[in-house]
Amino acid sequence: MVYMDMFVGRILNENREMYEAYASKMQALSLEAGALSASACWGVEQAQGMLNPLAALVKVEPGEALVTRIVRWKSKEARDAGWAKIMNNAQMQSGSIQIPFDRTQVYYSGFEEL
Repeated sequence: MVYMDMFVGRILNENREMYEAYASKMQALSLEAGALSASACWGVEQAQGMLNPLAALVKVEPGEALVTRIVRWKSKEARDAGWAKIMNNAQMQSGSIQIPFDRTQVYYSGFEEL
């Protein structure tokens, strides 16, 4: 059963290029580790007037954007093995991948695709 990791966070608008570079590197690492696909998104429209907008949950402030990353794996087992490969990758170990956001402000969950 396809398994997906979803990450949601916020980032300063001025750090968009840094986020794009980070997302590109993480996409390459994820695909190299066996992911079926990996996508990153930059929020351009914040829902207004809806009961529970995602931007409110993440506490997006003026001058910030909502960002997401979704990584699809063949199965949860493939994801577990893939993340072990990613975390042991030399780029991750060396700290050469610059993380352009506060990691404590990122929300994560794993999902089985229906």
